[in-house]
Amino acid sequence: MDLFTGLDDIDWNALEHAYGPAHEVPDLLRGLVSDDPAVRESALDSMYGGVHHQESIYDSTLASIPFLIRIAGQVELPGRADVVELLASIGNPEGDFEPGTLERQATDAVAEAFPLFLAALDDPYPAVRQAACEALTVCRAETDHVVDVLVERLRIETDAEARTAIVTALGTFGARAELPSLAVRLSELVADHTDPALRITALTELARFAPDALPDDVVAVASGLIAEVYAAGTPTPEPAGFSTPTLLGMLREQTEQRAAGRHAPDAFILLAGLNRALGDRVADRTALLLPLLESADWEQRIDAVNVASALVQGWRGDHERLVRLIGAQLHAPEPRVPAAAASALKDLYEVAAPAADALADSLTAAPREAPHTDTGPPAWLTLWSNGLPSTGPTLHALAVLRDPRAVEPVRWALERPEPPSDIGHVVRALGPPAADFLPLIRTRLRDLPVIEGYDSRRSSLVLALGSLGAAEAVPDILEFLPDTSALDALGALGPRAAEALPALRGLLNDPDQWVAIRAASALWRVDGDADVVLPVLLRHLDNTKAVEAIAELGQAAAPHVPALRALLEAPDDTGWRRLHVAEALWRTTGDADAVLPLLTTVWTVNARVRPAAARCLADMGPAAAPALPLLRDELARPRRHGASDTAWSSDQVRADEELVRLCRDALVAIGAE
Repeated sequence: MDLFTGLDDIDWNALEHAYGPAHEVPDLLRGLVSDDPAVRESALDSMYGGVHHQESIYDSTLASIPFLIRIAGQVELPGRADVVELLASIGNPEGDFEPGTLERQATDAVAEAFPLFLAALDDPYPAVRQAACEALTVCRAETDHVVDVLVERLRIETDAEARTAIVTALGTFGARAELPSLAVRLSELVADHTDPALRITALTELARFAPDALPDDVVAVASGLIAEVYAAGTPTPEPAGFSTPTLLGMLREQTEQRAAGRHAPDAFILLAGLNRALGDRVADRTALLLPLLESADWEQRIDAVNVASALVQGWRGDHERLVRLIGAQLHAPEPRVPAAAASALKDLYEVAAPAADALADSLTAAPREAPHTDTGPPAWLTLWSNGLPSTGPTLHALAVLRDPRAVEPVRWALERPEPPSDIGHVVRALGPPAADFLPLIRTRLRDLPVIEGYDSRRSSLVLALGSLGAAEAVPDILEFLPDTSALDALGALGPRAAEALPALRGLLNDPDQWVAIRAASALWRVDGDADVVLPVLLRHLDNTKAVEAIAELGQAAAPHVPALRALLEAPDDTGWRRLHVAEALWRTTGDADAVLPLLTTVWTVNARVRPAAARCLADMGPAAAPALPLLRDELARPRRHGASDTAWSSDQVRADEELVRLCRDALVAIGAE
């Protein structure tokens, strides 16, 4: 049968992918078998980007599977390994979907190719054998058979990367079901195999599915194996010799660039995988990285910096020595290391304090501005090919520490004809040391180049005026009404913004409810006139921001407790409305029996609500005693509350450190410490 028999009989225009009708899928499928590697890469990129966008399954994805399986089965075709990997991703080996769903249909359709994937373990091309291991993990119904075959294949497999893929697949099966013999087999590999990279992979999989089977001296064992990998080196990928304007092409070229000049480019993958698999064993993970950060080998240090960054950002613990050693890399002679260290420190906020001196010294030696690069000490400002500059990672890290040594570089950035896009955020983060910037900020608000649409620089500088307590700048802030940044800045100034009262009152009936609510909130903070503010907020009770503002009014909102309680009947998937109702009820009624169940519920519904909930518990003092187990459990958690393996936020370290501090404050207020 021809590979594409029946392909043109399908009405692809009637099928969908991420961007609409799937009319181009036949061309993409044919492109996957082109003799031109650039065409194949472009087609594969479009398959991942549209037909399997972010691992989603569409009807066009299902319709593509039979043709992908045919391609995978033709030994003479180029690019088959990529197609087998695509099938493995479409089959989603870790998914657990209901029968009848597109996802379940995709898993079942891919699993039907089990004989093909099994035969591919003997394929003449190592890359295909490697991809087949991942594809076999889709075939859950054949688990026992697959495990036996993979264990046997491991004995005869000659390619190092294919062996690693076998062990990784065995680990996937081990994580799904209790397979004691598999843990024994991987333990034997850790102890006896001659390939240190394979032994690290086996150690990683044990950490994932059988941590009790790890060696007692796991750090010593792992450190020795990692040292062997760096000493022996790993293969360096040959440049592909072509470019494509695709995400896959960009990632491939980045991999080639990172590997250039390295002796062991794949060591990072092994180190990162093992460190991540060790999970909440933060002390062991730290002990694994410390000697690498002190190594004379720059490759070990840069890899350790990047792995340590993920550890510190995702997990709580004693990171002082780790951070100090990362800071020391800002002065490393190998040009790639300082940039990696600066990136690792940029979003650590107060956790970066042990590196403050190194950050300040780096600024002294760094250029004031430079295009974005991954080499050399980062400049004060990063220039981009498109758009405004941004504050460099080193200056950002020092400024958010409120270190006085950041003042002059930030002042220079603020004076620059085109200040960085995030200048207002940096000024606010700098805090009291930035107090002398007030006249300069007022000047820049007037003379900055005007841009179309939302002006993030001006808005953030207006907010900075509020956070700096600049009462004399109220006329400047008024110029930006009804922008929400101006309303929030006036609210932050409180009674010092009294001359803004007429303007605020004039916005209470604004047709934009966000403006009206923020104007009412600011008016309360400036004037404290609940009789004027409450009618506005009550009109917008369906808006969580209005409920938050009512909570600030305290006893003044007491007559409206029934309306607040009624809000609890409405769905609240995020927990924010319930949180603000709880705050309002506490401040109006002091009824701990009513408030505590609300706070404990939102705590579990949405981790991002926890800092505000902890603050409310602290306000409650001894009345919050029933929440002590919740607070103690939170403080005992090793994982940062906003961290996950699939999402990241530049604010997650700051937010988590705040949560820890608030939980401790609550314990003190309750009388438990």
